[in-house]
Amino acid sequence: MVKVALLQLRSQKNRAESIEHVIRMLRTVGAAEPDIVCLPELWYPKAVNSFEQEFKQIIDMAKEQNMIVISGAFLERIDSTLYISAPVISRDGTILGRQFKIHPFGNQRNAVKSGTTMEMFDGGSFKFGIGICYDVVFPEVSRALARKGAEIVFFPSKISKKGIEPWHMYVQVRALENRIPVAAPNVCDDMYGGRSILVAFDYDKKTDIAVPRRIIGSIKDQTFALDIDLDHVRKIREARLKDLKSNLYVSL
Repeated sequence: MVKVALLQLRSQKNRAESIEHVIRMLRTVGAAEPDIVCLPELWYPKAVNSFEQEFKQIIDMAKEQNMIVISGAFLERIDSTLYISAPVISRDGTILGRQFKIHPFGNQRNAVKSGTTMEMFDGGSFKFGIGICYDVVFPEVSRALARKGAEIVFFPSKISKKGIEPWHMYVQVRALENRIPVAAPNVCDDMYGGRSILVAFDYDKKTDIAVPRRIIGSIKDQTFALDIDLDHVRKIREARLKDLKSNLYVSL
């Protein structure tokens, strides 16, 4: 079993308030003893120039609570280049790596550099991948991560209220088509609609039908967690991907 937790949070006015708010929520969700926690996209109000320095309190909290923290996704400047970046903090406070947003959205296209690789992260007893918000629209992202060995895919997101319904559809389809749990936290405020979603499966072996088992958040600040039996999901994913005729899709 792996316990996955999401933080759905309201954007704060400045850096200090943003970090303090997240620390309070991490301490709350830490009581559930999650293995991994994911924050949403663009919850942090400024571009990050020194992640280890600016996020030291969150790094310390990951160590204190013995949990992996996907610190959401935000603007991060690395070697003078601006990305939308999702750094991953390990249980011991080291940085496991970063996933850069593959598909910037809207005005982001002119402001940031796109990621060019889909990273795989080792959580110890499980492996996971990350897409960022608009990346969920492209099925190739989730499929590539599943084929590389990801057992959970996270999509830290920032979705407007009008976009919640199609966003939920994308998340569930990405989970179903790859037989992989998907976790997608969202920002919640006057413009962005919350309703974070975590998708796992119930499975009927006789009919070979996997039915999504969903947890959907509220429209307010919230933390929630779900235990996922990865051994169970791994078996149905392997069976599904065996039927994939990848030699027919080389043009993709």
